Amino acid sequence: MIDILEQNNVKLIGINIPLQFKECDKGIEEIRLFKEKIQNPPLQMDADLKKWILDHIDGIEQNLDGDRLLVESIKKSGKIILPVLAETNDKTHSGNEAELLILNSSLTVSSLSDKILDKLSVNKIYPPFPDAAKNILGFGHSTLTMNNPMAARLHPVFLYYQETALPSFPLRIALAFLDQEPKSVIVSENHLTLKDRTIPLAGGEMIVNYMKNNNEFIRFSFADILKSQKELSSLNGKIAIIASSHHESRRYKTPFNKIPETILIARILSTILNNKFISHPPIVLSIEIAVLCIFGFIAVFIFSGISFVKRLLFTISGTVLLLAAGVVLIPLMGVWFNPAYCILCLIFVFLFFTIKDYFLKGSKEFIDTNRMLGLAFQQNGSLEQAFEKFRHLPINTDTKNLLLDLGLLYEKKLNFNKALEVYEYIRKKGEFKDVADRIKKLKPPSGTFDNYGDTKHGKTDDYPDTETSERSNVGRYKILGELGKGSMGIVYKAQDPKINRLVAIKTIRFSDEFDDDIITEIKERFFREAEIAGKLSHPSIVTIHDVGDDQDLTYMAMEYLEGEDLDKFIKKDNLLPFKKVLEVVNKIAEALDFAHKAEVIHRDIKPANVMLLKNGQIKVTDFGIAKAISSSRTKTGVILGTPNYMSPEQIMGQKIDARSDIFSLGVLFYQLITGELPFHGENLSGLLYQITQVKHPSPRKYNPRIPRICEQIIDKALSKNPEKRFRTAEDMAKVIKLLISRIEQLRKSRDGEK
Repeated sequence: MIDILEQNNVKLIGINIPLQFKECDKGIEEIRLFKEKIQNPPLQMDADLKKWILDHIDGIEQNLDGDRLLVESIKKSGKIILPVLAETNDKTHSGNEAELLILNSSLTVSSLSDKILDKLSVNKIYPPFPDAAKNILGFGHSTLTMNNPMAARLHPVFLYYQETALPSFPLRIALAFLDQEPKSVIVSENHLTLKDRTIPLAGGEMIVNYMKNNNEFIRFSFADILKSQKELSSLNGKIAIIASSHHESRRYKTPFNKIPETILIARILSTILNNKFISHPPIVLSIEIAVLCIFGFIAVFIFSGISFVKRLLFTISGTVLLLAAGVVLIPLMGVWFNPAYCILCLIFVFLFFTIKDYFLKGSKEFIDTNRMLGLAFQQNGSLEQAFEKFRHLPINTDTKNLLLDLGLLYEKKLNFNKALEVYEYIRKKGEFKDVADRIKKLKPPSGTFDNYGDTKHGKTDDYPDTETSERSNVGRYKILGELGKGSMGIVYKAQDPKINRLVAIKTIRFSDEFDDDIITEIKERFFREAEIAGKLSHPSIVTIHDVGDDQDLTYMAMEYLEGEDLDKFIKKDNLLPFKKVLEVVNKIAEALDFAHKAEVIHRDIKPANVMLLKNGQIKVTDFGIAKAISSSRTKTGVILGTPNYMSPEQIMGQKIDARSDIFSLGVLFYQLITGELPFHGENLSGLLYQITQVKHPSPRKYNPRIPRICEQIIDKALSKNPEKRFRTAEDMAKVIKLLISRIEQLRKSRDGEK
């Protein structure tokens, strides 16, 4: 290849291939061993024959000795530059032969700081093997980049070895091309001085110019040149670099892309020979510091008085401007302006003020805004929103007074659960006035309303008797006592004087919960649904006797029941026997099937709406009420209902049918046998997502003794797709009946064996 390049009149040849050691060829070694045996044969040999054999062996050896052929080509050319490997982690020094070679190619050092010397010093070099080293034009170190974040953007044009400056491989080629001896190059702290040009340095390294396209370098395949053997006029007077293929060589990261080692060498050569240097003089460093201070000063004083959006726009604009300055100054002036520190300063100041604003939300303006919004919501009857705003206020005496007034307002509206929540929030921040007494008075005993307005029968003497003290009658019914309270009204024990019958009166004050423009519509719907539900006559459905209005109260008179709702039996320490649970679910399914056939859907099956009477009978309550109010929102924007037991289609506002009640019954069944709800969420949205999207855990996870068939019944009832559930409640009841029968058969069989 060297001979072919010589024929094409190249000016210089750089071989970027390590030649520290001679080629190790087993064939040549065997020939040399054979030659020794011929020279000292064990048998008598004719002298002429011996000479003839040795001559031929010498010829074969010479033809196969690649190192000899290479050295001959190098010597004949006289234009070869070779690389030298250098190491910084080896504490030993090279031999004298290497040192002599370095002296011939070393630069003249003027002055270098200890920092530069420490950075660019090496302890050991590996020159080419002696025969090659003696016949080359020169050599340079092969370290193209140092270990720094700038990677291939900076090139060490020299390395310091034993008080001499060893030029880099590309620099040595450039010096030979410019017909300049290495000794004539002066090395100083900030630049390299050649005869006709000065190479600016940054920390002892040259900044490589990548502004030109890499396609300016002509590339030839090694194999193609050997095959063609033609004259290549494009090589006349040029520098040729021989190296391994791009696929095999190391790749270096540049500001634009990754390039192979050969292209990086060519790019460094191009920067030096075309005199297109990029400098980073001390004055630029001073400018960078000045710009950093100016931008930092402006940012600190401007950011404190502008909004987040303007602050962000200023940061983005400043970053773009600084980056543009860094890019534009290189081709225009050959100066490298580093905008990194200025940009980091801008970002830091931006983040500082953003975080500061976030943690200073408790400022006076923020507090006043939340107080005014809370009072406005409270005045408009939106107590939930008022409580939310008051919770953003710092807890002090004024805030506690606001919260206490809100709690009293909740009590006045008979929403005792929310009042209790407000009082408990106040007490978390310390005792205040009579809050502790009010909490004690409002603490619900077992058998009261939950947060969604669930009727729970039981003794409620601990509740404030506001409504009872004001009323002795509801409609024609005489009030005997209170059975329970909820967010929408009170349930009384009453007597019908006409027929001397005990009844349960459920009262609802629609004016407290709904806007005036929809109260009439809701009442009409309530009466209509109650009339339909009142026609349901089934042993497991509570009978509705009467509905009506009494001033601002709407009431429903139902049969009076002595017993407890199923809320008592969904706690893990108080679960019903398994067979009893099956009987309860079976009775509920039969009641639902009866209602469904009468085209009545319950919509709110849950433990609080199912009574277990003292005689063991099951009664399902509140038919019709859920439908009357389910599609209407309260003043606070909350849809009434119990999400834990809602079907996916009910949550998503789709049209529902009997299969929605089957899903709710499946949830109740799951809870009765495990003491756990099948769906949980950290908040309401999380719960609704679980119900609509996530499969429930197996009930056997909580109670491994649950039969597989029971698990299958629950899985079918809780299917997200209504089409995959039981078609009717009757179908579900039939399967449960078969399971009960099977359990009884097994029990009788066991008793018979005993």
